[in-house]
Amino acid sequence: MHFQFGIVPNSSNMPPVPPAAPESVPELLRQILDLQRHELQQLLEVQKEHLDHARAARQEHAGRSHYILSRWGEDYPEFAPNCQKAYPLMERAYIQLLVNMVEELAETEDGMDNEFAVQAFIDRYGMKLGQLQHLLAIVGPISEAARQAEEAKQQQG
Repeated sequence: MHFQFGIVPNSSNMPPVPPAAPESVPELLRQILDLQRHELQQLLEVQKEHLDHARAARQEHAGRSHYILSRWGEDYPEFAPNCQKAYPLMERAYIQLLVNMVEELAETEDGMDNEFAVQAFIDRYGMKLGQLQHLLAIVGPISEAARQAEEAKQQQG
């Protein structure tokens, strides 16, 4: 199976095509500078779009956590405070696991120079770190939403 990809510039965003043969070096430099400015502007637009997407995803995740707490808070009144208590403990366990991993690597003389050593390292740390990071990503926003709800109650009353 062969795949072939081609990149076609979007003609609506391209600056006007410069003349084929510039008459002087300053004119050529000006054309290069104009192209660089245009490409930089395109790069900035892409970065802005990415930032907007990241902000929207964060807002959606925070909204989901607020929804969970508002919907289930009465049925499970200790859930929010327990998330607030558990999150720092989970975070500390995650950091300690990272510290242990980095210290073990720093003390290793030969490093991970063969496939067996790499696999042993991944077996020892990979799954634990990944799962703990995933749990932090779940409990963290709920803990933050609980803190925000608590602050809002204090400001109201």
